[in-house]
Amino acid sequence: MTPSNTRLPASPDALPAHAPAAHAARGIALLTFAFALSQFFRSCLAVMVPELQHDFGLSPAGFGALSSSFFLAFAVAQIPVGIAFDRYGVGRPTALLLAVGAVSSILFVLAPNGAAATLAQVGLGLACAPVFMGLLHFASEQLSERDYTRVVSRSNAMGMIGALCATAPLGWAISLIGWRPSMAVSALGMVAACYGVWRFVRDQGHAEARSASWPSMLSESTQLLKLAPLWTLIPMCAAMAAGTAFRNAWSGPYLADVFGLGSAPRGVALTLLSVAGFLTAFLLPVLVRRSTLKGTIAGWSCFAMAGAILLALWPDNGIGYGVAMMALLSTIGMLHPLVMAQGRGLIPRRSAGAGWVCSIPSCSWDRR
Repeated sequence: MTPSNTRLPASPDALPAHAPAAHAARGIALLTFAFALSQFFRSCLAVMVPELQHDFGLSPAGFGALSSSFFLAFAVAQIPVGIAFDRYGVGRPTALLLAVGAVSSILFVLAPNGAAATLAQVGLGLACAPVFMGLLHFASEQLSERDYTRVVSRSNAMGMIGALCATAPLGWAISLIGWRPSMAVSALGMVAACYGVWRFVRDQGHAEARSASWPSMLSESTQLLKLAPLWTLIPMCAAMAAGTAFRNAWSGPYLADVFGLGSAPRGVALTLLSVAGFLTAFLLPVLVRRSTLKGTIAGWSCFAMAGAILLALWPDNGIGYGVAMMALLSTIGMLHPLVMAQGRGLIPRRSAGAGWVCSIPSCSWDRR
C-alpha cells in the first residue's frame, strides 16, 4: 500500500518510490551535465569565428545571423517548454528536445554551407532551451526549500565547466585538428545527455495542468504578468541576458577584431571569463549568508554592470583591461539562482513551468 505522500514513478520502469533521494540526485546530475553541454554550445562559436567565416563564406552580418539563430530558437521555445513541464514533467520534453539537439550537432559538424550550419544552430537552440529551466523545475519539485538554493548554485557552477571547455581547450583543439573533429566530440556528449535524461529523469507533471487546455494555460501565463513583483525581476532578467549574450556571441569577434587574437589566445582569454563565472557561482552563496539575498543581487548586479560601462567607454584600452571588464560583465549571469530564489512563491504551483519564463536568450526562469 502506497503512502499518500510518496511520489509515484512516471512509468513502470522508473526508479522506485522508496528511493526519492537517489532519484533526485541522479536526475539533477544528468540535468547538470546537459546544462554544461548547453553552456558549451552557447559559447563555442565565439572561439571559432574566423574559421567559420572562412569555411562558410560568412560576412560579419552572416555570422551574426548564424549566432543569433541559436538564441532566437532558444527564446521561442521557452513558454511552450514551460507549459510542457507543467503537463508532462521535465524528463520527456527535455529528452525529446535533446534528441533534436543530437541530430543538429551532427548536422553542424557535417554542414556544407552557412545555411545548413544555421539550421543546425536552430536545432541546438531548441535542444538547450529546456535544460536550465528543467534543472530548476526538477530541483524545485524534488528538494526542500532549504536545499534548493545550495544545490542549484552548485549545479550552476558545475555547468560553467561546459563554458570553460568552449574556451582554451576548444581553441587548442581547433588549432590541432580543426573545428569539425572538435565539435564531433561535443555531438557525442549531446547523444549521451539525451540517452541519460530519457532513461533516468522520470517525473510527472501536475494533474491540474494536464486537465487544462493549452489555450487556457497560455492565457494563464499571460495573466501572471499582472503580478507587480514579477516586473521588478524582468529588468534584471534583461540585464543578465545582455551580459551573457555579449560573452557568448561577441567576445570572440571583439578579441579578434580589436586585438587581433588567433583561436588559441582567444580561447585562453575566454577561459579567464569562464573561470571568473565559476568562482563567482561559489562566492555568491557565501555573500548571501553574510548579507541578504536582495542585497547580494543588487550589489553584484551593479558591480558587474560597471564592467559593461567601462568597456563601452574605453573598448581598446589594452588586452588585459578588456578581458578584465568582460569577465566582470559576464559574472552577472551567475545571479540566476539567486533571482529564482528571490522569486520563490510568486507563481502558483500548477503554473511553475510556464510562470517563470523570460523569453530572452540565456535567461529563462521557472519557479514553483
